[in-house]
Amino acid sequence: MDFPAVKPAGIDALSPFEVPRMANGIFTTFHRYFTRKREDQISQINRESVIKGVYQDVEVSAGYFLLLSLANLIALCGLIVNSAPVIIGAMLISPLMGPILSSGFAFITGNNTIWHSALKKISLSVAVTLVVAAIAAWLSPLQEATSEILARTRPNLYDLIIATLAGVAGAVAICTKKNYLTIVPGVAIATAVIPPLSVAGFGIGTGNLKFFLGGFFLFFTNFVAIIFATCAVLFYYGFSPASDSYLGGNSLRKRIIYLAAVIGVISIPLVYTLHTSLAQVRQQKVVQTALKKEFDREGLSRLASFTQSEDKEGKLQVKAIISTTKYLSEKDIARAEKTLGENLRRPIAFQLEQMKVQPGGLKDEPLKPGLVPVSIKARQPAEIVRDTRTETMRLMNDEIAKINAVIAPATVTEYTFGINSRHPEFPLELHLQTDVPPNEGQILLLERMIGSDLGIGVRLRIRTTPFIPELLFSPGVIELREEMKKSLLSAKARFAAEPRLRVTITSFPESTGNRTKNLRAARARAQAIAGYLTETAAIPPERITTVIDRGKTPDTPKVKVSLIPEQEKMP
Repeated sequence: MDFPAVKPAGIDALSPFEVPRMANGIFTTFHRYFTRKREDQISQINRESVIKGVYQDVEVSAGYFLLLSLANLIALCGLIVNSAPVIIGAMLISPLMGPILSSGFAFITGNNTIWHSALKKISLSVAVTLVVAAIAAWLSPLQEATSEILARTRPNLYDLIIATLAGVAGAVAICTKKNYLTIVPGVAIATAVIPPLSVAGFGIGTGNLKFFLGGFFLFFTNFVAIIFATCAVLFYYGFSPASDSYLGGNSLRKRIIYLAAVIGVISIPLVYTLHTSLAQVRQQKVVQTALKKEFDREGLSRLASFTQSEDKEGKLQVKAIISTTKYLSEKDIARAEKTLGENLRRPIAFQLEQMKVQPGGLKDEPLKPGLVPVSIKARQPAEIVRDTRTETMRLMNDEIAKINAVIAPATVTEYTFGINSRHPEFPLELHLQTDVPPNEGQILLLERMIGSDLGIGVRLRIRTTPFIPELLFSPGVIELREEMKKSLLSAKARFAAEPRLRVTITSFPESTGNRTKNLRAARARAQAIAGYLTETAAIPPERITTVIDRGKTPDTPKVKVSLIPEQEKMP
């Protein structure tokens, strides 16, 4: 029996002419709802209050620049000492957000008076911030690039998105006055307009063009994004040249085209930077997967950590640390390097550090049948002391190898391990060769790690010596002596083992004689050492920074060469 075909209900049942009509009805309903909601919001806005607040934000006063300079110096100190909480505090203090929001108001309404006043205030603010930060950085004895500084020299597309969203929140708070006291501080932290300018000033003070351009570009990105977001929000709340003709203004369409063009232009390098960062993350994931595939073996070895970088020729440098129950031979490591290169489909330079571990727990040997315990002759004191020292050094040498892997590129050159009659903990003194002494938190972590590995309480004390001793010159002498060159050559091996090291050359001029001549000689000594490290020690010039310390000058001119590991990026 045949049943008649039934036409299904729903969209398939509609004729080709009914589908556009239905879509048009949905759009019309949504448009009416949006228009009605917008009109309700506009009716609740106190326009006079908003305009009055905008005029107040573009007024120039000494108190404003004093507060701006304090926020700038606080941000610069936080950047130099690598302290995120200090930088956040500077963001909250900075008053620079006000005139930027006011410029967005002038842009959408066409108010030339506010526009010129806001741009004037912002221009003066940028100039003062750059000058103050440059002078402070030039006078600061600490001029090394920290992770907080580096994080603000490579903006990407996400910085533009974050600034846009934060600008929307700030503009809404200004218009509605709802949750104003909680939203505005959050907007100041999210957009972070003062730290990038501090980084740009730091680049000027230290003579680093990359830092200046990166920091200023991040500020400009935030500035444009905030203006765009402010225009969108204010237009939604009814601010435009058409509705506020008494405010004056030119063609809104032309200004929007200019703004869109600027956003399009700055988005190009931002997208490229984001693409580069994503490519690095993907490459790191590929390297990690290849290393785990090669070294993660059940009951034998496991990947502990790894680092990667590229040299000038584009060759991938991979350094890995594994925990293993049995040391791998050089033949096994060479085979692993070849396999890794095949998996990554590119030539690599591979370095492997091995930490031997004990699988499971220590097992007691059972007494075999037929064996009778034999009386053991009492050992002599000298024998006890000798055996104790031998066993202790065996345990400590394994522990020192693990410590060296953790604190690299620093190394333990000597240690003292003993017994204290007044304290139950065992005193341990490590002599480290490093240019970055560990802080109290790092010492505490090492103390706990060593105590956990040895199963005893440990009181750790650390002494440090630099990788390269201070180079002492005779007054007026610039040339390097042979013993100086020999000391500097030790940096070659350090840099080969850890290519991400940065070299800081700090030159101290002598205190007697003509100051200008002494400064010129100090700068020449630093340049001579930098040239020697580049030509003889094969250290790339971009990894070398020279600093002239104009503070407390010694009687004898000297130069300090520091090898400092490059810190990871922080969001």
